[in-house]
Amino acid sequence: MKMKCNKCNSEKLFVKIEGSRRGLYCSECGKWQKWITKEELRVAEVNEIPILNQNNKFRRKN
Repeated sequence: MKMKCNKCNSEKLFVKIEGSRRGLYCSECGKWQKWITKEELRVAEVNEIPILNQNNKFRRKN
């Protein structure tokens, strides 16, 4: 999942989990990019894209 922000062209993105939805956001400008699937979430984890959980805390790798 190599993506860029569609507003500022930054490659610094993160995933925010909101209930059952998972949104991809830009870390630089905060713009929402798209809702991602469970499959895309797994790809994000493998690519070490930060994931913000429902408690507004980033997941840590074990």
